[in-house]
Amino acid sequence: MATARGFSISFARCCHCACVALMASSISSAPASAEKTGANPAREITIPAGSLRSALDSLARQTGISIGMAGILPATSTRKTVRARDVAQALQRVLAGTHLRAVRVDATTWRIEPLPVAPIRVRLPRTPPPIVEGGDIIVTASKRDERLSDLPASISILGGPALDHLAGKRGLVDLLATTDGAFSTNLGPGRDRVFLRGVADSAFNGTSQSLVSLYLDDARIGYSSPDPDLRMVDIDRVEILRGPQGTLYGTGALGGVIRIVTTAPDLDKVSGRIAGDVTATNNGAFGGAFEGTLNLPIVTGTLALRASGWTETMPGWIDDTGRDTRDVNRTGRGGGRAALRWAIGGGWTATASGIGQWINARDSQYATKGLSRATAIAEPQDNDFLSGSLDIHGPIGSLDAQSTTAIVSHEFGSTYDASIMAAALGRTAPVAYVEDRAIRLVTQEVRLSDPTARHPWIVGASVLHATTRLKGRFESDSTSTLARDDKEAVFEAAMFAEGTQRLSSALDLKIGLRGFVTVNDIEQRGPDEQSTTKLGVTPSGTLIWHRDDVGLIWLRYASAIRPAGVTRASVDTERRIPGDELQSIELGWRIRGMGDRLTLNGAIFGSTWEHLRSDVVGSDGLLGTVDAGNATNYGIEFGGRFDAAPYGIDFGTTIQRARLTSPANDRGPEDDRRLPVVPDYSARLGLSRRFALIGKPASGYVTARYIGQTRLSFDPLLDRPAGDYATLDAGATLDDGRRQWSIAVDNVLDGRGNSFGFGNPFTLSTTTQTVPIRPRTVTLRLAIRL
Repeated sequence: MATARGFSISFARCCHCACVALMASSISSAPASAEKTGANPAREITIPAGSLRSALDSLARQTGISIGMAGILPATSTRKTVRARDVAQALQRVLAGTHLRAVRVDATTWRIEPLPVAPIRVRLPRTPPPIVEGGDIIVTASKRDERLSDLPASISILGGPALDHLAGKRGLVDLLATTDGAFSTNLGPGRDRVFLRGVADSAFNGTSQSLVSLYLDDARIGYSSPDPDLRMVDIDRVEILRGPQGTLYGTGALGGVIRIVTTAPDLDKVSGRIAGDVTATNNGAFGGAFEGTLNLPIVTGTLALRASGWTETMPGWIDDTGRDTRDVNRTGRGGGRAALRWAIGGGWTATASGIGQWINARDSQYATKGLSRATAIAEPQDNDFLSGSLDIHGPIGSLDAQSTTAIVSHEFGSTYDASIMAAALGRTAPVAYVEDRAIRLVTQEVRLSDPTARHPWIVGASVLHATTRLKGRFESDSTSTLARDDKEAVFEAAMFAEGTQRLSSALDLKIGLRGFVTVNDIEQRGPDEQSTTKLGVTPSGTLIWHRDDVGLIWLRYASAIRPAGVTRASVDTERRIPGDELQSIELGWRIRGMGDRLTLNGAIFGSTWEHLRSDVVGSDGLLGTVDAGNATNYGIEFGGRFDAAPYGIDFGTTIQRARLTSPANDRGPEDDRRLPVVPDYSARLGLSRRFALIGKPASGYVTARYIGQTRLSFDPLLDRPAGDYATLDAGATLDDGRRQWSIAVDNVLDGRGNSFGFGNPFTLSTTTQTVPIRPRTVTLRLAIRL
């Protein structure tokens, strides 16, 4: 089961879910009316009349519970429920006359099932609920609660419970490796760039706005920055939405959107969890991590605090022979997150949350030979991330209203050995180049929707203000020379709307439109301030065929843009460039068969990209931005899962052709116009098995993945081949009551593939730099529920 902003509901689980549910702990076979949830007269529940689905949806949003059902939810109407004193009474009234009953699984989870002919008494072992991947869950990628089976979009849902059951997979990039159409660079923790659906501009971390919009719950946390690499602690799920999402998410969502959905505070129950990892890497040292989570109701049923904290040491595996130092890329990561949830009353809630994380890598992780290199000085990297948000959510009559305010402070710095520039600078080696970047992001969004209407719709407005400051300097001995001092301020205001028109019982038409204005003020060392303003619209339209017993097929058009900027190929070359514009069309499907044991999903897609902005390395070794020209990408994503209990098979492949079609100003190579980072071919295959070990539930998995060949840069002088390697991972989990043991072995065959990254921009054109994938790594993990 999955939650959405703490309010969740799930329907039409795969048929095997009914059997799996029998393994859940504390399941009663008594009718729902016999369950006691703790009446609280101050939190009376009122549910409007409508369909059974909308009634359960309303109940989930008001109370924060999860509701699931094996099979298909009947199309039954329900009467209005007034002043129910608790969840059990509300469910009893909603289900009256439906020949269904509600069974309480745990404090926040209920299961809907047909009424039995006679009471069934089953004694079950005290084991935690097993992990069930797939099924029908409620997602919020469309900015309103919507069943996955109703959502016409290429989306992957990566569940937090699955993450908790696997050791060694604690970052967003780790999760991306388990899905299709998602790729990232491998520059190091807190420096990676993420790409979706073949939309990639550069492996370099310049000042261009990110092509994938990153969200933590409903708060946008990224703009022109790399992935902050938040450790996945106390996460409910991650939603990966592929393809342009400009209508609902605004500028920057050319490749798609990634939403990290945290576990919401529980207003009624004290709970906690601690976990520890021990990690060993071949050719490296040992590392480890410790994390903890506490949920504490302050006023039961009304106010609760949920907090998490973590500290981690990631072992290095790169040696520096020039300084006779081993494991130079050893990295520390620490942070915490807290959320305070208040049930105001009348179905309204307010959640204030904050997160902070600090990453410090003592050196870069590139090599020039095998797993080693030689540099004159260390090249430390750091990434400091802070964010706070306030989310207010509740009903206005039969409508659903939400306001989200967020503030982000993101700072990251890099140091490189720039001794090669000593003569040009009139300095004595060694020379270091030190660059610091600071990003401040403020966003506000309000939206109103009617998810229970015959024709569901959503309208909203948003404001964004982002400032980016970049300072770079050359340092040697006690002297320092300023090389970069750039500042960019972006203001964006927008209004958006999306609605669905039912054409027949099986055919819907969804139309969306976003109108926006962006203003960019750009200052760079040398020229006067420049300003650009852009007015525009990003429309979308989707034709959907659906059947609850089969699935859905859709034909979708969508678009997205990035604001204008200033090109900078070197310190002395600057010119204004237009904003990116991307349009895409896809034929997608998500269907199931063989008694829901087989699920298939995928899309055939094509896109055009005008004024592709790319970050490049200038002749002075400094990063700049250029208009690379126009590009196209077309291909197919295909994946699925087959449940042959106790075995499960997951598979997926992406075949695409992302090419620069008309380079701007004759830039770039004539023979190789592939877009960087994203390969033409990739595939994955996973096998899992559930079994019993020493009388305890256990599971194991083996996953193989192939990454096709790709390139580093459009510039022939800097271009390097990458990819064309395969990896094999394996692991197992044992549930022992409150304790959960896990082991993961990544890169079992200890391969040495060159991933998508680089090391030092000053020596990139003169040396062979590779970023090897992490050698064989073994992680042991123990998690304990308190």
